[in-house]
Order: sequence, then C-alpha cells, then structure tokens
Amino acid sequence: MGSLNWDYLDKPEDMLAVIDGSLATSGAFTRDKLFVRSLERLPWHYVTALWGIEAIKELYTPEIAGRIWPKDRRYHFDFALAVLRREPLPSARWGDEHYKQILLNSPRHQMFMQFEK
Repeated sequence: MGSLNWDYLDKPEDMLAVIDGSLATSGAFTRDKLFVRSLERLPWHYVTALWGIEAIKELYTPEIAGRIWPKDRRYHFDFALAVLRREPLPSARWGDEHYKQILLNSPRHQMFMQFEK
C-alpha cells in the first residue's frame, strides 16, 4: 500500500476498505482513483492480488483507461483485459513503423551499415 499512498496520510486499513467496497472514500481516494493508481504504480500480479480478477474486469472501463498514465501502459492493460474478458484481441503491432524501428536498432543492421560507409 505504500506505493499507492506515499504522498498521502491515509491509513492502509481505510484504503483496503475502499478497495473492497465497504468504505466509499479514504481521504482523497475513491475506489476509481485507487484503481487507477494501482494500475499505474503496481506490478500486474499485485494488482490482481489486491483487486481480484472479477473486480478488475468490472472496474476497467474506457474512462478508467483514459486516466492511466503513461499512455503506453493503456495498450498493455487493454490487451490484458481483452484476454480476461475473452474479447477478440487487437492485431499485433508489427507494421512498417515497428519493423523499421526494430531493424534499425538491431546490432546486425548496425554491423552491415558499417560496411556500406
């Protein structure tokens, strides 16, 4: 709980009560705010242990996704939740843009480029 409230003085017991739904708020924290903070600051296995899979599937909405920072993390959670909800998965992001980025940064490409100079 320390990584969720290091900048607040809320008691961990109150925050856990908000998470399980027995308390509406704890200081500045609502259930949604704690959920977003959990997604932003905790490893996935801690999030699932703290919230439970069913609560995560219920709470993760487009509005919640829009509040996650940094934006790159949203893609990972969108994918994980699609798996949990048994939804169709987005196609792999292996378009030209990603392929070129990986190719240009590969050691093999850099090795060949030194011969072309």
